[in-house]
Amino acid sequence: MPRDKHYQFNLRLLRLGRTANTAFGPSFSPGEPRELEQRPWEGIEGASLYVGQIYSNPPSWADFIRTKSPDLPADLFASGAGAVLFVPSGGRILAICFGHVHIALNDDAFVRQFGLKVTLNSVSREHLRSLDTATPDAVTVQKRVQTSRDSDLQAFGVDMYRDLARVAAGTPKNKKFAQFVAGKDALKIVSNDKPDQLQALCDRVLEMYLRDEYKTDFSWIDRMQVVSEKDLITQLDAKLFDALARLRAGESADLHMSPPEIVDYTEGNQLHYNEFGSNGTDFQSLSINDYISELNRCQFEGEVLEIKEKHYISAKKNDEEKFDQKWKIYDCFIFETSLGVDKNARHYVLFAGSWYCVDQDFKAQVDEAFDALEKVNIVGATLCLNERELIENLVDTRNDLLKLDQEKINPKGVRYGSLEPCDFFSAEREFIHLKDGHSSGSISHLWSQGVVSAEAFISDHDFKVKLRRIVKSESDKKASGIAFEELLPMAAQKPVRTDFKVVYGIMRKPYKDGTLGLPFFSKVSLQAAVRRLEEFGIPVAVELIQKPASDGDADEDE
Repeated sequence: MPRDKHYQFNLRLLRLGRTANTAFGPSFSPGEPRELEQRPWEGIEGASLYVGQIYSNPPSWADFIRTKSPDLPADLFASGAGAVLFVPSGGRILAICFGHVHIALNDDAFVRQFGLKVTLNSVSREHLRSLDTATPDAVTVQKRVQTSRDSDLQAFGVDMYRDLARVAAGTPKNKKFAQFVAGKDALKIVSNDKPDQLQALCDRVLEMYLRDEYKTDFSWIDRMQVVSEKDLITQLDAKLFDALARLRAGESADLHMSPPEIVDYTEGNQLHYNEFGSNGTDFQSLSINDYISELNRCQFEGEVLEIKEKHYISAKKNDEEKFDQKWKIYDCFIFETSLGVDKNARHYVLFAGSWYCVDQDFKAQVDEAFDALEKVNIVGATLCLNERELIENLVDTRNDLLKLDQEKINPKGVRYGSLEPCDFFSAEREFIHLKDGHSSGSISHLWSQGVVSAEAFISDHDFKVKLRRIVKSESDKKASGIAFEELLPMAAQKPVRTDFKVVYGIMRKPYKDGTLGLPFFSKVSLQAAVRRLEEFGIPVAVELIQKPASDGDADEDE
């Protein structure tokens, strides 16, 4: 008996209040020069089909080839057609997309995470095939893990405290629903539905979307809920615009940029910041500092809505000639903020173009864990403006601290590891790691430095020998009267782990209420480091080092 033919469908869900006519981007909307042709669709009441040529351009490689073969055909074109079928279902409208039609659609017209929710509702944790996650931070880590066959969630290395699920794929529990599903905002579904069965396909996909079965195996994704209320998004965007204004004025803000999706860097990229008069300036990577510089250079005076709707990143690969729109700049922002006070306070993060509200119980758990950590006062408040100034000041003023900043040690079997044991080793046997919490780098990177150094100290004989040698050399140079090397174990001795301590010192400007704190996701990532250090049996402490804030430059959000 022949097997049924399977088809791959790409489905999206229109937001409430949106219609087919408002689902297209500006150039492709009805009445615009590139509008798609509307045609009937038989058999589904209220369905409408739009079809047409999405693009047609000379291939980027043609000019290169013409240099040695000038008589190439003149009608060489790289082109892409597309179609979208809008199907009413259960009071909603689903869009079945074909070809390159996604280029013609307005992403803001569609429900975010629709495909992800359908996938996680229909796939159990034991039948995942691929999972993309991201950790929103100053340096965002995006990760894709794929397995050769269906596997349990544990195989994907998810940190349920830090990771934000972005894309998932796997085999549904119910094979009648589909053979395979994968989803982010859109849903890719492999099924045997024929053209006259698309109504049934949309009905069962919408029904699956409305379920909450994902809570059984993937409840951790609810720690970050997408914000959909327009009034709330307007308030949050105003906070974002204020952070941009502070950066443009030379002040500080915990605002960063990151690609909103996994990028193939082997292809190479050149970037432009476009649509506000910034023309022709090439950049090699996303940077909030570059974007701010371009805004100021071009004397941009628009509002946040203009940034949100019109500012784009254009990009081209190294082997291409033409820059094409790649991402909205708004979709590249990483930003944390809060609204409300005391018990009514809510914490939010902007990532990949969506605002997320952090679950209150999760936030309380993270804050409680941070508050429970030992707080120390080794450095104290400083007038230094950055980490480099602070290190130089401590070298000049503190005999009880031995500078090991820039001292590199290769662990056993590693030639170019260049592991830095710490910034300072104290007379109290503290490994002190320092970071300017307002620099462009990630605070979370500091946590891993402390863990890697501590692990080498307790488990790597060669590291321990080299560390003692460096400490003696630096101690002799310092001539403070403290023999710092004697505070470390001899080569043949195992360190008494509780005699030592890892201290994280982070320079922070005070909030407007005068308190000091860390961005929420820096606290989240700190938990993993603390758990690891506790496994080593080494105590850990934190010092928030107050640094100067110029007039009006106190951080706004706690």
